[in-house]
Amino acid sequence: MNARMSKTIAASLLFACVLGAQAQGTVPEASAPVTTELPAPPLRLSEQPAIRAAVIAMVGYARGSFTDPDALIAQQVLEGMRSRHDITRTVWPDGRKVLASVNGGDHGEKRAAMLIDTEGKLIALGLVNGHCRAPASAAKTDAPDVCNPAPQSVLSIFQPAGAPQADAAPLIAWAKKLPAFPAAMAESDDPEQAADAQKIASVEYITGQPDAPGWRKDQLPPGFPASLHRLLVQAGEVNSSASAGKIVLPKGLAGKPMRTDYQRSQRNEPELPDAEVTLRSYAALGTLVDTYAELTKNANPEQEGREVVFNGTDGGTRYSVRLRDAKETGVFITVASWRRK
Repeated sequence: MNARMSKTIAASLLFACVLGAQAQGTVPEASAPVTTELPAPPLRLSEQPAIRAAVIAMVGYARGSFTDPDALIAQQVLEGMRSRHDITRTVWPDGRKVLASVNGGDHGEKRAAMLIDTEGKLIALGLVNGHCRAPASAAKTDAPDVCNPAPQSVLSIFQPAGAPQADAAPLIAWAKKLPAFPAAMAESDDPEQAADAQKIASVEYITGQPDAPGWRKDQLPPGFPASLHRLLVQAGEVNSSASAGKIVLPKGLAGKPMRTDYQRSQRNEPELPDAEVTLRSYAALGTLVDTYAELTKNANPEQEGREVVFNGTDGGTRYSVRLRDAKETGVFITVASWRRK
């Protein structure tokens, strides 16, 4: 299945599962877009498998600094539609739809939207953000992120390669229509408060990178066998790594023990791995189970609650692959290796 087809199917599933059950009658013909607030679904938009698949199909595992410094773009977009109680659907006269929500933790100033065509295909993603980046001094790890001044927000629009910028015009209209709290600030009688209200200072257009790799070889820890690189799917970012009993990544924890006593007791692991890598993926757990069943061939999967574990051997190496479904935050894939004695 090619990326274009999967993107269409994902968006179609989105409308069948998210919007179909919530439709409040047919939308009448109009000369202007019609916005409807939707009832809160059982799952946040950011938890919907179809939405996550569509977002990944647009931006892949590329990174950027938008609402957070040097983070997965997909993560930042999905976090911008976390609120179950602020979901809106805007239907344009030509049948295109904007499905949107907000982060929920900042009065809606960080928010994201999907623009979907009449065939149910994702056209573009919009993310209102402050171009947040890490503080200049690496020594100040607890220093707050550096973002654009409050009123000067940016609308970042992600489109497929070659797509005309004009196709994403509905996202500009969506971004400029402020959520309730920023809108109230903008209409305040207090000039200073009104001046501080969020404004879309600029719009940028970014080509999506659906094939962006999730990890690089230089992120792998010393001693991780080259023969096991095949078990590290590219549909995931490096979340952590360890070697020789010590954490390597994240850097803030480097040098600390690979496992606490509690973690060892929970894993029933008599011997620490020589090396391991943990990826975080937005792929569905079932898809990853099928992938690893093929990659590990003769390994028999074992179900442990919300975890699936594959144990196998590769030449002089014993390995395990542990898939843990963390729901909204993705699936964590831990590939550990032991040298056979």
